[in-house]
Amino acid sequence: MARRLEVIGIEGLPEIREGDDLVTLFMNALDEMGMEIEDGDAIVFTSKIISKSEGRVVSLSVLQVSEEAMRIARATGKDPRIVQLILDETRELVRVARNMIIVETRHGFVCANAGVDESNVEEDKAVLLPEDPQASAAQLRREIEERSGKKVAVLVSDSFGRAFRDGVTGICIGVSGLPALLDRRGELDRFGKVARITKEAVADEVCAAANLVMGEFREGIPIVIVRGMHGLGLEGKGESESESESGIKEVLFSKEEDLFR
Repeated sequence: MARRLEVIGIEGLPEIREGDDLVTLFMNALDEMGMEIEDGDAIVFTSKIISKSEGRVVSLSVLQVSEEAMRIARATGKDPRIVQLILDETRELVRVARNMIIVETRHGFVCANAGVDESNVEEDKAVLLPEDPQASAAQLRREIEERSGKKVAVLVSDSFGRAFRDGVTGICIGVSGLPALLDRRGELDRFGKVARITKEAVADEVCAAANLVMGEFREGIPIVIVRGMHGLGLEGKGESESESESGIKEVLFSKEEDLFR
């Protein structure tokens, strides 16, 4: 396991637009900083820059609002247009209350507002989560490895709240090249007792660390390298193994397993 980690924010990236090549922008920014990718680097991208590059930015002025969206908007005090976007991205409504809409997204994430976000985007626009963040992570990883010749992991991070806790933290919504969960069952503790249930949410831990550098608003650090992730299967991972990984699905409870629904 890692004894020391570096969390390195990548500076100098422009405002991302639809069609931008994120890997080229990332590699150029590394050159400007006098840095190189190293084997074992975990590279964390905010979901927002992936969404922007994929054209997942919506103009609120052109939205048609349904009766259901109007009803929920009245109950929650939210903009009906934002409610419509939330419904469009939702598989199931979990909880609706004053200024709160908790849903299960089409991706299977249980979160507030289906990840629809009006921050760090132009007025009268909103950003949706990437269409398939797992596929985006895998594609970014392939391109970075091809161009750098290094073995890396790529994670897609977003800010989510948590049950029974106030505040948001960075969590992972797509991961390639690193296990989303590290199964510690069967290991011995310092007193020789066998672990029976512990699984470590490695991908979420990496994204939470990255979020401390990325920030939430004016920081302007949408990509972070977490360096020092040794002992977690990054080094020398084969392509066939990469292609068969289950990715972020490892951490998602089914509805039957979810104690908070």
